[in-house]
Amino acid sequence: MASLPPPTWAELYYDDTWNTVTGLRQTSPVTVTRGLTSESSSEAEPTTCTCDLGNRDNRYSPRNPMSPLYGKIGRNTPFRMGYDVGSPWARIQQGSDINYASLFVNPTPALDVTGDFDLRVEISSDRWSGKQTVAQRAVESTNSRDWTLQLLDGRLSFMWFPTGTWESRIYHQSTVPLQAYTGQRLALRVTLDVDNGAGGHTVRFYTGRTVDDEEWQPLGDPLTGAGTTSLYTGNAYMELGAGFEYDWDPGTSAVYPLKGRAYALQLRAGIGGTPQVDMKTSQAEPGGSTFVDATGVTWHRGGVAILTNRHIRMTGEVPAWPPTRDLSGNDNIVSIAPTGITRRMNAGNKPQDSALKRYIKTRGPIECWPLTDGVDAKTARSLLGGRDMVPANEPGDTAPTWGGGTLADWVEPVLTFKSGKYGSLIGYTPRLTSVGSQMHADVFLTGAALDGFTHVRLWDTGAGTNTSPQNAIFLILGGDTNQATLISHSEMTDSSSESHIGNFFDIGIFDEQPHHVRLTVDLNTPFVRLYVDGVVKASGGLSINLRPLSRIEVAWGVSSYDRAAGYVTYWGEDGPSAAELYSALMGFQGEAAGARIERLATESGYTVSVGGESTLQQPMGIQEQARLLELLNEANQTDFGYLLDARDRAEVIQRGGSTLWNQPPALVLDYSAGVIGAPFKPVDDDKLTENDVSVKRAYGSVAAQHVLDEGELSVQDPPNGVGRYDNEYTYSLATDRQADHVASMRLHLGTYNGVRYTRITLNLANPRVFAMIDDILRIDVGDKIRLTNLPADHGPDAVDVLVHGYEEEAGPDAWTITFNCRPGEPWTTGVANGADSRADTGGSELAAAIDADDTTLSVTVTGERAWTTDPADFPFDLRVAGEVMTATGISGTTSPQTITVVRSVNGVSKDHQAGSDVRLATPNYAAF
Repeated sequence: MASLPPPTWAELYYDDTWNTVTGLRQTSPVTVTRGLTSESSSEAEPTTCTCDLGNRDNRYSPRNPMSPLYGKIGRNTPFRMGYDVGSPWARIQQGSDINYASLFVNPTPALDVTGDFDLRVEISSDRWSGKQTVAQRAVESTNSRDWTLQLLDGRLSFMWFPTGTWESRIYHQSTVPLQAYTGQRLALRVTLDVDNGAGGHTVRFYTGRTVDDEEWQPLGDPLTGAGTTSLYTGNAYMELGAGFEYDWDPGTSAVYPLKGRAYALQLRAGIGGTPQVDMKTSQAEPGGSTFVDATGVTWHRGGVAILTNRHIRMTGEVPAWPPTRDLSGNDNIVSIAPTGITRRMNAGNKPQDSALKRYIKTRGPIECWPLTDGVDAKTARSLLGGRDMVPANEPGDTAPTWGGGTLADWVEPVLTFKSGKYGSLIGYTPRLTSVGSQMHADVFLTGAALDGFTHVRLWDTGAGTNTSPQNAIFLILGGDTNQATLISHSEMTDSSSESHIGNFFDIGIFDEQPHHVRLTVDLNTPFVRLYVDGVVKASGGLSINLRPLSRIEVAWGVSSYDRAAGYVTYWGEDGPSAAELYSALMGFQGEAAGARIERLATESGYTVSVGGESTLQQPMGIQEQARLLELLNEANQTDFGYLLDARDRAEVIQRGGSTLWNQPPALVLDYSAGVIGAPFKPVDDDKLTENDVSVKRAYGSVAAQHVLDEGELSVQDPPNGVGRYDNEYTYSLATDRQADHVASMRLHLGTYNGVRYTRITLNLANPRVFAMIDDILRIDVGDKIRLTNLPADHGPDAVDVLVHGYEEEAGPDAWTITFNCRPGEPWTTGVANGADSRADTGGSELAAAIDADDTTLSVTVTGERAWTTDPADFPFDLRVAGEVMTATGISGTTSPQTITVVRSVNGVSKDHQAGSDVRLATPNYAAF
C-alpha cells in the first residue's frame, strides 16, 4: 500500500563504503530529473536530484572541523538515493565478492526435462563480460550433471550432459556477443531442439524483456550439431546465479557466480510449452529465505544472496554543500543538488586531443615526440616527459618550421619541412635492456613530395665498439622514384658497414594525404618490416642483431614541396598494430558508434557501457577535436540512441538506437481505469514536424535531401499538405550513403501524423497506480509505454509512446513521476516472417460505398500490388477512415478485389463513402 512520504533513503560514499544519510528530510520533497524533455532533440542534460539534509549537528558541513564527517565529504562526494518499496529481487553478488550466492530448488520432478528444452531467465549483470553462471542443474559429487547456461566472455553458452558425465558434454555458444549496458535488465532464453528432423539437434539463443515475452530477439544464428540428443535427469538441484559444486566451463576453467541481480526463471518442457517451473522474485517477501513459485515449486535463498526491494533511483555526486539556517536559529539544513557524472565530463572548455594523440597516450609508448610544439619552439617536447627531440644542426641544415604543418584537419598542427631546405632531428629514447621480442618505430607524414627524400634512422644501444657494435636500420623514402629503401648499418671502433636489404616500389605515400610509416624489427629472428598505412609494404632478413633503441633520427632532403611530419613514436612488443595506429590517424573512420563511445570514455578514465548489438550500431565518421561529452553525444546522435548517466552507478550508459525498434511495452496504462494523473494534455501541433530534411556528412560531399511531396504532412500548401518545414544537419558518418539513410530517418520521425502525448503523470500514492510500482520503477529512458482506452476525441486506438526522460518527486504531500514522451509508432518496423509484418499495397480505396453493417468490401487497388489471396496470410487488420476491420479472406487477383471483413474491431462503426482509403491498420516501417 502506498503511503506519504514514501520510504525514501539516501547514502553517501566515504570510508570506502556506502553510508546511510541520517538526516534526509522527509518534510520536503526529493526530486529527480533524468533524460530529455519531450521536445528536445539534443543531448540529455546530466541527471539531477534535489533534497534537504538535516544539519543541526553540523555533520554535513565539510569545513567544520568538529563534524564527524570532516575530511570525508566535500565537493563531488558520491551520493545515491532511492526507495524501499514494491516486490523484491535477488542480489546474487556485488562488488569484488565471489562468495557462493544463488536462488535454488531442491530435486523435484518438475526439473526433469528429457526432450525439447526451453529455459528463460531474467537477470541484470554488473559485468556482462567475463565468465559467470546464469543458471544450471549440475552436481559434481554425485556425477549428476544435467545442463548449465553460462556467460562466457560476453556470449551465452549452453552445455548439457546426455548421460550425466563430464565426458558426454555437448555445448554451443552464441555466434554474437550479448551487448548490454552495465546493470541492464534482460530476459535470456535458450532452446534445445533434441531432434531437428534432419538427424541432428539445434540450439537457439534469444533476448527479450521478460520471461513471459511472446516475441523474442534472436541472439546470433541457430547452432546445429550432429546427431539427435537428450538431457539427463538425475538428482541434482537447480540453481540461478551460481554453482555450489559445479563451476566449470566446457574447457574446465572456473566460472564465477553471476555478478548482479536475478528476477525470474521459467523452465518449460517443449519449446514454447507449459512452464514446469515459473519463478518470479515478486512471489517472495523482502528479506525472506524461501518462497513458492506459480507452479508450486519451493525456492530457497543460498549463500550470501538476499531478497531486497531496495531501488536506486539516482546516483551522482554532490558538487556543493550550501548551509541554510532559519531566522530563529532553531533549524539548520543543507540543500544539496547531486548531479550525474556527465556534469563533470562537460566541465571546462578545452577540446580533447586528436584521436591519434589520445590513442598513443592511452596505449603507453616507450617514447613519443608529437612535434606539435608551437611556432616559437626550438625543440620538440616528449609526450612522456623524456628528453626533447632536437635539430641535429649538421652543416647546411635548416631548422623545421614549428607548428606550421598539417597532417589532417582533425590532427594538431605539426612541424613542416619547408621546400628547398634540408635538415634532421634527433630524439634520444630511454635506454632499456629489453622491449620484448619486437620493437616498432612510427612516423606520420604528409605532403606532395614528388621529389626529394625523407630518412628515418633507428639506432640501437650498442657501444659502437668491435665487441659491441652500434647497429641501425635506415629507411629512405624517395618521392621522385616512389620507392622505399631499407639498409642495415653497423658502427664499430674504427669502421662501419652497411647491407642493402632492398628497394621497394609503389609505396604510395607521396601525395597530399596523411600517411603512417612504421618500421617493425623482430629481435629474436632478425627481420624488419615496413608498414605503410597499416599494410606491409616491404620486409627482409637482417644480417645484424639489434638491441633496444637509443635514438631515432628523422631527416629530410631538398624538395620542391613542403612536407609535414609528426608523432615520432617508439614501442615495445606490446605496442598497437600498424592498422590500429593508421585508424587512429584517420580519426577512427568507420568505427561503430558504441565502440567509439566506450573507447573515448576509457581513454578519459570514465566507465561507459553500451546496449545494442554491435553489428547494428552506426559507423562513425572522422573523430574531430572537441570536448569529451560533445564527442560522446555526437556518436550517440549518429546512432539515434540515448546517452545518459546510469541510474544505479557512477557511470554513463548508451542505449543504442537499434534497441528502440519493436519493443514490447514496458507499461500499459488504461486511461479508463483512472491511473493517468493530471495534467493530461496531449497536443496535435507541428512542434516536431520536418518534411524537408537535408543531411551532410562531416568532411563529406553533397548533402542528401529527403522531401515528403505528398500526403497530409507534405510540403504542399494547405489543405493538400502543411507547407515546407525544412532543416539541415551535419552528422559524423563513415560514408555519404549514410547521409541518405539519416535524412530518410529524420523525415520519417518528423512526419509522424498523430497526437503527441508529451507528458504522462502517474500519482504513485494512488493505490491503482501503486499496484504497478514494480513495472513503473523499472521504466527507463527509451522504454515504451502503451496508452489504452483513451477518450473518444483522442481516437479509437491504443497509442505507444517512448520515454524521452522523466521527473520524479517524493515528499510528504505527493509522490509522482512524470514521463516526458515522444511518439512510439515510428519505431515499429517489419520483421521477416513476423506475424504482423506485412507490406501494404501502395494504395487502395473503396470501389463502392458501404453501410455500417456490410461485411464485404469492393476495393480498387491504386498501387502496384494487389492484396494477397493466400489463406495462410489471414486474418489481418485493415483501417478504413478510422474504423479497423479484420480481413478474413479476399477473392480476385486483379482490381477491384472483394474483401470479407469483421467490422468495428476498434469500436468505430459507421458508413463509408466510395473512394475511402483502405490500408493496413498497423503500418510497418523500414528500420534505420
